[in-house]
Amino acid sequence: MNQRLLRILGGKTERYPYALESKYPRILDTLMSLWDDDAIDDYFRELLVSDRGERSGFPPDIAAEIMHLSLVHAAQEPADKRHDIWDVRSEAFANFASHPATEWADPDQNLKNELQKHNLPCTPEGFFEAVETGNRTAAALFLEAKYNTEIRDNRGWTPLMMAAFNGRDEILALLMQHDADVDALDLGGNSALHWAAFGGHTACARQLIRKHARVDARNNFGWTPLIQATARNHPEVAALLIESGANLDAAADDGYTALHKAAASGYGEIVKLLLEQGADSSLETNDGGTPDSLARKNHQEDAVKLFASSRVTPEGTVKPV
Repeated sequence: MNQRLLRILGGKTERYPYALESKYPRILDTLMSLWDDDAIDDYFRELLVSDRGERSGFPPDIAAEIMHLSLVHAAQEPADKRHDIWDVRSEAFANFASHPATEWADPDQNLKNELQKHNLPCTPEGFFEAVETGNRTAAALFLEAKYNTEIRDNRGWTPLMMAAFNGRDEILALLMQHDADVDALDLGGNSALHWAAFGGHTACARQLIRKHARVDARNNFGWTPLIQATARNHPEVAALLIESGANLDAAADDGYTALHKAAASGYGEIVKLLLEQGADSSLETNDGGTPDSLARKNHQEDAVKLFASSRVTPEGTVKPV
């Protein structure tokens, strides 16, 4: 057992990644070596999101442990590091638990035979793997056989959330054609639109919005998809959400709005977009920070300049802030 990781987890052995340590010790060693390095964000993404068709993905228990570690890491980022989507206390994930799978139909032999051609089992795991890897043909086989679109993995994800997270827009469309619930929530309270915003997948986000996904859905920490897209620096998705009526000034439980997130991280393009669209720059976080003060505190000079210039109109009058 890695004692440093145990301390990071607050001494809570029930959330220790025993399976990851046993089956993929090198991955755990790499995660610990990168824990205080910005490069860990890319490494987590490489582990959780694969663009390589030959990779089948981790077993569900391993994937869940890696996801949990990514959440804990983001929650423990130091104050001088750019805020990420999971900017909350790591203790909030101490009870991250499995979600029971919903009803699963008895396997059909013809379906099993067809799926064998794709090296996929006729199981919920096979369905998720088809979605994750972008195997549209295999996903269509499951759906045409009337398999439940609302099955859940141990994160509470549905296949639609998996498609949104991985940017599988064709499979996402197919799932919605089979009445997948666009407003279903995972264990963290995130919808498929949250995960499309997280990954910057504009095509997926647009399809979900066209199916009337709730643009201002709030997860367990009060994050909306707009805050999500902003924290991950995805201006195109942010613009789409704003165009679709997202509340510019919706605040998370800590009082942070999208503008606070963009300002604190120095995401100038999004700061400019939000200010142009009328976001309220006078709102304060629970700690009393305004977007401008956060930009100054974090030495985000470009954002500071944007706030300074936004106070003066072309006619020379001062805008209210």
